[in-house]
Parts: sequence; structure tokens; C-alpha cells
Amino acid sequence: MRMLLSKLAPADMAGQILRHRAVILALAWRDLQSRYAGTLGGTLWAFAHPVAIITVFYFVFAVGFKSQAPGNAPFILWFVCGLVPWFYFNDTLLAMTNSITGNAHLVKKTVFPTEVLPVVHVVSGLFSHAIFLLILGAMLVSFHVPLQAGRLLIVYYLGCGIVLLLGLGWLFSSLQVFFRDIGQGLTIILNLWFWGTPIVWAQQIMPAKYHWVFFFNPVYYIVEGYRGLLIYPALQWPDVHQTMYFWAINCLIVAGGAYAFRRLKPEFVDVM
Repeated sequence: MRMLLSKLAPADMAGQILRHRAVILALAWRDLQSRYAGTLGGTLWAFAHPVAIITVFYFVFAVGFKSQAPGNAPFILWFVCGLVPWFYFNDTLLAMTNSITGNAHLVKKTVFPTEVLPVVHVVSGLFSHAIFLLILGAMLVSFHVPLQAGRLLIVYYLGCGIVLLLGLGWLFSSLQVFFRDIGQGLTIILNLWFWGTPIVWAQQIMPAKYHWVFFFNPVYYIVEGYRGLLIYPALQWPDVHQTMYFWAINCLIVAGGAYAFRRLKPEFVDVM
């Protein structure tokens, strides 16, 4: 059984992460330091960036377009709660895609585990994500949303996002070595993905006969999960069928991404 698991790409990649967790943490810390090194504001920029984005989007959609959130939730809470997981997903995936080509000096070391390079950005991205969550938490308190221990189950949806990122990150980072246009194309795809996901618009504006499309959008599951656990007085969970669809798609993505990375990894040094 152990030999069988070792031959499975996702299981092997998970083993690499566990074995080299100290390397991942060290590189993630270095990545965080490099982001703000030499700037006058330092880590204050980590707070300024999300606040600026939230402010701009709020004035455009809430003030300009008079957008309303479904149910009785304040639009600003509903809207920000959708942005929080999206920005973690978007920024981390873009960074993961360039993680191999941006670290050629490490890839060319024969003993270095290149599988961990995309994972580094999953870890370092948690810093910005935590700041977004702190801002959202302050907003929840200001709107008198009751604090409940059950809201801590948000870590489940964070885990869902991390698994999705691992699969896509391994896939795109390995392809980026051979096709340098992957990163540019991914930026366009993510923009379309953002507007195709009910983050700044409510799904109710789409005819009900098309709602089945959301079952095949893994980010939608995560976004709605954040909202269901954080902004409503009573905790809301997605239905069982949607959860089954999500994990079926997620497992396929992780398996495909891990398999592609393992198959292409031996060619990295020659191409770079």
C-alpha cells in the first residue's frame, strides 16, 4: 500500500512538502521580506493596498451602481467577504506560475526539491490574506455581526482554496517553463474568472436555469463559503451536492497538476 501511494503524483508531492517544510517556511519569509524591503512604508503597504482596493470597488458598485447584496446583509460586508478569498487566489496563483522561471538558480541545483517552489507562495500569501481577514473582522464588529465559534470553520474553506491553488500552481508553473506566454494568458483568464464569479454581483441576477454553471466553478464554492460563515447571523453551509462537485473537480485538478509537474520536471534544467 505504501509503495502504491508513493507512485501517485499527489501523494508524492504531499510527501515532498512535509519533508521540506522548513525550506518552504524559510523561502516564504524571504519572499515576504523582499516585497517590502527598501520601502519607506514597509509592511504598512500590506494594509494600504487592500484598503485602497476595497474603497475603490465600494464607491464604484455601492455608491455608483447602487448595488445591493442578497438578503439582509450590508453590501459592503457581502462584497468584501467575496473579495478576501478571491485576492488570495488571484495573487497567489500568479506568483506560483512564475515560481520556477523566477528561481532558475535554485532549479539548476540537482538536489533542490523544485516541487516546493510554488508552495512557497501559498504560504507567503497567507500574510496578506490574514490582513484582509483582520480588516473584514473589524468591519464585522462595526456592523454588530455576532461573533460565534463556528465562524472559525472558515479554515475549511481556506483549506479548499489551498488545495485548488496547489493543483493549478503545479500545472501552470511547470508549463510556464516551456511556454512563457502562460503567465500573460493567465492574467486574462483570471480577469474573466473574476467577473464570471458572483463577487461584485449577486447570482440572483442570472436566470435560475443557468445556476448549474456555478457548480463547476470551484472559486464560487469558496467565496460563498466565506460569506455563509462570516457575514450572516446564522451560519450557512453549501448543499451536499455542491460540495461533492467541488471536491470531485478539485481532486482532478490536483492530480492533473501534480502529474504534469512530475512529468515535466526532468526537462526544467535543459530548457532554462
